[in-house]
This record gives sequence, structure tokens and C-alpha cells, in this order.
Amino acid sequence: MFNVLLGRKPRKFFEALEDKTKERLRELFKTLETNPWPAKEFDLRKIEGLNDCFRIRIGKYRVSYEIDNNSKEITVYRLERRSETSYK
Repeated sequence: MFNVLLGRKPRKFFEALEDKTKERLRELFKTLETNPWPAKEFDLRKIEGLNDCFRIRIGKYRVSYEIDNNSKEITVYRLERRSETSYK
């Protein structure tokens, strides 16, 4: 079982979201606690060039996180709304 931690900026962004979006993200965080690589349930991609870093897209939002297998922690270091320029 992994412990999911939110960084300062992702936590602030999360708190400003509407309730429906917060609930969807809470479901993701609960899933990550038991399965840090939920490729079947979510749009999961490994971030190239970084070890143990992944991103998941949920609707218009993107969650980037890092997995530390030794301490069983998942650190969410980016939580942002996708836009037209997100992938350019």
C-alpha cells in the first residue's frame, strides 16, 4: 500500500477546484494507493527522461507524479488544467 502525497502547489490547485472534479481526483488517489500504475483504469503514460515519473489525464486535467518504491510513497508534483498549448 502506497501513501499519496500532494506537493504545495498541487494541493493549492486541488483545493480551488469544483467538488465534482475533486471527487474524480480523490478516486484516482485512492486507486494509486493500491495500484501506482493503473493503466487499465486511466490514461497513464511514463514521462520520458525521468525515472519512475508518470502522468495521468482525467478529463481536462493532468496529474504528474513520482513513485518511490523504497518508501512506498507517491508524490504528486504537478496538477494542472490541460489547454491547447499543453503539449506544444
